[in-house]
Amino acid sequence: MGKEIIADSNSLQNLILQGMGERIVLHDKNMRIRWANRAAADFYGMPLEEMYGNFCQELLGRTREECQDCPVKKVLQNGNQCQAMMSFPEGKTLLINAYPILDHGSLVGAIEVSVDITERADKEKELIRAKKESARANEAKSRFLAHVSHEIRTVMNVIMGMTDLVYEKTVDEEHKEYLEMIRDSSTFLLSLVNDLLDLSKIEAGKMELSHKYFYLHRKVEQIVSSFGLQAKKKDINLNLSIDSDVPRIVIGDYERLQQALINLVSNAVKFTHRGEVNVRVQLSQKEKRRPAGDQNGEQKKSILFTVSDTGIGIPGDQLDHIFKDFSQADTSHEGIGQEGTGLGLPITKKLVELMEGEIGVNSEPGKGSTFYFTIPLSIPLKPEININSLKGLETETETTEHPSPPEKPQLNILLAEDRAMNQKLTKIMLENIGHRVDVAGNGREAVEMHTKRQYDLILMDIHMPMMDGLEATGHIRAAEEVTERTPIIAMTASAMPEDRKECLEAGMDNYISKPISASELDEVLDETWQNRNRSRHIK
Repeated sequence: MGKEIIADSNSLQNLILQGMGERIVLHDKNMRIRWANRAAADFYGMPLEEMYGNFCQELLGRTREECQDCPVKKVLQNGNQCQAMMSFPEGKTLLINAYPILDHGSLVGAIEVSVDITERADKEKELIRAKKESARANEAKSRFLAHVSHEIRTVMNVIMGMTDLVYEKTVDEEHKEYLEMIRDSSTFLLSLVNDLLDLSKIEAGKMELSHKYFYLHRKVEQIVSSFGLQAKKKDINLNLSIDSDVPRIVIGDYERLQQALINLVSNAVKFTHRGEVNVRVQLSQKEKRRPAGDQNGEQKKSILFTVSDTGIGIPGDQLDHIFKDFSQADTSHEGIGQEGTGLGLPITKKLVELMEGEIGVNSEPGKGSTFYFTIPLSIPLKPEININSLKGLETETETTEHPSPPEKPQLNILLAEDRAMNQKLTKIMLENIGHRVDVAGNGREAVEMHTKRQYDLILMDIHMPMMDGLEATGHIRAAEEVTERTPIIAMTASAMPEDRKECLEAGMDNYISKPISASELDEVLDETWQNRNRSRHIK
């Protein structure tokens, strides 16, 4: 009776194995096939009895050539379970699991169980292909936008610069008003270009975050106060509250935080016509901390920024769309039309997510909106803070008067710029600041003029005919192996992060992006000149 039960059991097991959809093959220690189920026979396209005694590669028409990375072979070599994904003729892809067969501790063979994953593998290949195509498309879009941005910025440099120069000399109030309209329109166009570039950089994964100290309280106060005049003109209250337990000094990307907060406050003031706009900063309930003993001596806290208003509000059916590119809430019911490009909120969302934060909104038409976002900011744990790391900022407790800055020297500057209007504008700006200027029309002229005269500083446009600014800088630096180094400032309408990096790697000392204001130019010149003097002193 016992033998009959065992026989029936073996028969049942064989029936189950033969009926399974997975391909099951038993190999001896020499890798020959000793047993297989019907699914395996169907895969090889032959009767079961013809499979026995053969190597699997022989059944695939490969004579004695073994499959590369064969999992069965690896099992027979080391006695450990092995898994592999392998491709076969007619485009088939199998996921193969191989297991050792032991007899009283000795390895006597391997059992191979495989599943057809051709459809899944094809989908994965298609997904990879689609991702590559998307990356190429984003790269092409980034290059196109960078090129268009360069051309627009080059023209805007002249428009905005000349407008400022004329405004300073204009007495007639009506004419000043006209110039202000030109300046405001130019600023809007420039912000649109910046938004498009930011969007492109984020999508292409080229937006990099900085990790710097800054005074959180002071910076938020500066951002909110910058909208004070606009709010006063509309007769609405603009309020700011910062909870006392919010850290004063934090570490993070202030520029990205500023960009996100400005977008929200700007929208709140724009779409509020009575009542108030309230900005609040507080600790989030979801507080993140670095593990104890972090090598940077920091911890992270999640900070909540809230911007609420009593403005026109947003209909509920539009809340899901306002963070999408080029989407805007319909404000026609308020009789004010649609303003802007529809990029501010999508970029804000992407920036917040780039900083590992979250953003959301609550709103009701006619009653106002509340936008909020949380971002984790690093908090220094060490009591001693290197104030030098807070570059360009004063300590909050500093109240003493500063001595008058020393008089700035009159510099002999070489301006390398190919476009006549930009030459004239920049030359006027430099001379108004008090410097002497010679002009080179391209990189080759700049190199020749540098060899004939020692300049205090060179302003070098990047995109020029005959020889561009990067190549010209290389020639100048090579010639300076036996002469004193001349500071070179890149002056370009290109605004991508890699552009600045490329300029500095080429041997330039600083970088200024068009359109250029007189104050910004003066600041960059002064910074570059001071750095040059400091390096001289160190030597």
